[in-house]
Amino acid sequence: MFLEPTSGDESPVPFTLPTYRQETLRHILLGDYGAITDAIGQLVALGYSDRVAWSDPIPTGRSGEYVAVMTRRRGMRS
Repeated sequence: MFLEPTSGDESPVPFTLPTYRQETLRHILLGDYGAITDAIGQLVALGYSDRVAWSDPIPTGRSGEYVAVMTRRRGMRS
């Protein structure tokens, strides 16, 4: 991408947009429904995550076992 110069004699000035890279980290909670909701509540109370960032606990198909997932993204330092 080039910006057009304001006067007729100058050549175009190269312009590149900065790249934004992200690191991704997934937290997975696996266990009883109550244990999962309590752990999510503790992470929220600590300010580590928002409750809406977590998936609803989903049954795994094993008796009484559920899974919930949260994905965190953060910008990487160059």
